Amino acid sequence: MSRIWSQKEIALLKEYYPVKRVSDLITMFPDRTKPTIVAKALSLRLPSAKLWQLKDNKILHKYFPTHNIQELLKFLPRRSKTAIWAQGERLGLKQNRNHPRLAVNENYFKTWSSEMAYILGFILADGCIVKGIYKGYSDALKFGVQKRDIDILEKIKKELSSNHKISPSLNAFHLGITSQIIVDDLKKLGIIYRKSLRENVPIVPREYIKDFIRGVIDGDGSIYFDKRNHPTISVCGGKNTITFIQNHFLNTFNLYSKICSVKKDENSQFLFYIAYRSNSAKTLIDYLYTNSTLYIKRKFKLAQRASLVEIRYRKGYTKEEEEIIRKFYRTYPKSKLLSLFPGRKWQEIQHKASALGIHKYNIINKFSK
Repeated sequence: MSRIWSQKEIALLKEYYPVKRVSDLITMFPDRTKPTIVAKALSLRLPSAKLWQLKDNKILHKYFPTHNIQELLKFLPRRSKTAIWAQGERLGLKQNRNHPRLAVNENYFKTWSSEMAYILGFILADGCIVKGIYKGYSDALKFGVQKRDIDILEKIKKELSSNHKISPSLNAFHLGITSQIIVDDLKKLGIIYRKSLRENVPIVPREYIKDFIRGVIDGDGSIYFDKRNHPTISVCGGKNTITFIQNHFLNTFNLYSKICSVKKDENSQFLFYIAYRSNSAKTLIDYLYTNSTLYIKRKFKLAQRASLVEIRYRKGYTKEEEEIIRKFYRTYPKSKLLSLFPGRKWQEIQHKASALGIHKYNIINKFSK
């Protein structure tokens, strides 16, 4: 049978229940359990310390727009970071977006440049924008890379004139930049929330397409070499992105490669993949990385290695073979063309057709200006 509450206990409960946590009240009521303390407070209709009091809300209204979370914690020592952000959101409070706590060039994505195009491609492949759930106003741009590629985060941070911190996490490094202005500009360029589910390819000015593609490849591509030391360049991503890259290489170099798709399991989305090998790869690698200003150091070294590779084909083409290419290259499928050239590889035939000024496909790149 529960013991009746004394007048002294009730007075103490009325005084301290609204301002102290139940776990702290246990020391004041050593003969009472947490459930009995809460039950008695409810019967007396006492406000809980967990509930935001009028004076707490006044403090939040006064300081939330202009102070960071560490300063707010000093004003509200009984509240956690999450509780402060959540209450600020419930009260419709916003922090002053015109004065970001950490420095960054918020106008960076308003003007096109080679570096801006590269970072945009890198974001499309390996970055994201996320909603600021508890931060009252601001969304954030986030990057994540393997530890061996931290150099690109340092370069991006410097390029954006940012003093945001690069943080380690297991085998990766992360960079988060909180700025609503930057995120809004990225949305205008086609970068959206959960971009893997609703993929958009930005409209990139033609002079910056190679920088944009290099950013995509640094984020989600690879350069490697086979046993003969012949290079391969590949990239994976959403269908629109890979089609954009395929079309650009086809229109610029008359180099075609089939897009393949893979799916990890029944619940995952299709991932699209394209690869170029040997001389085709060497041509594209030289195009993407020569005279570039922004890149992952590891992949740039692989690009330098690829540029030194010499790939020789076994023999020249006879006049009869050239005539076959002129007559059938545009209309015959790959398999039938290969049957007409026993001992030849598809890349060889592509290069010869390109040298003869013959294009198998005529695809307009709708994504570029």
